[in-house]
Amino acid sequence: MNKVIALLILSPIFFYVIFQPSIDRTISYRDQVLQKQAYELAHLTSLEGRLTPAIRAQILNKLASIYFDTSKVTITGPDSTVERGELFTVTLRYPQGRTEIFDLFGSAPSRDYYYPIPIMSEYIVSEDQL
Repeated sequence: MNKVIALLILSPIFFYVIFQPSIDRTISYRDQVLQKQAYELAHLTSLEGRLTPAIRAQILNKLASIYFDTSKVTITGPDSTVERGELFTVTLRYPQGRTEIFDLFGSAPSRDYYYPIPIMSEYIVSEDQL
């Protein structure tokens, strides 16, 4: 009987030790994937001079193909064309979700993966557009 009680008392510690490292790795891997997509978003937006619906769809499709919930992804950037040499910022935001197995000391704050990337426009206005 004492062994059963000891097992029940210590089981949360065992669960924490066994499963928390995998949650930490998952958070780290998500961070790496989202950061890579944010830099790709910045690069594509830089070449086009603005955030086009095609670029937004391309990034969302890539994230959907690796099982991210695209309804939770927030992408912002310039809507109007930015000429070459001007600085603008694009951002990608995704909710982080739960980071601990047990929330013993109250509710943990809700955090997001957030990547604001300032980048210079590489878009050259053609003579036809002038």
